[in-house]
Amino acid sequence: MISTVKANYSNGVLTPLEPLDLREGSEVTLHIENAPSPKRTPRPSTDAIPTAYTQESVAEMFARIHESVPESVWSDLPDDGAMNVRHYLYGKPKENEDT
Repeated sequence: MISTVKANYSNGVLTPLEPLDLREGSEVTLHIENAPSPKRTPRPSTDAIPTAYTQESVAEMFARIHESVPESVWSDLPDDGAMNVRHYLYGKPKENEDT
């Protein structure tokens, strides 16, 4: 009898993905066809990161990011963001500056 069965291979053991019509202890011959693995996005290696970025301090990184944002965007941000963070995140009433 010849049949095709898919199986997972883990820790040196093949585990069928469906029941087999075999008696316990039956000897079988396997013809293994390795199915392609699902495509995974590889993690970027540190070689892909420009050296200028790996050598910069946190302050330099923030300065670089700050420079990449147009000045008009910075001027549109509220200047009471820290005090009224709950207002801007959750819609709570604004805090008074006097308290």
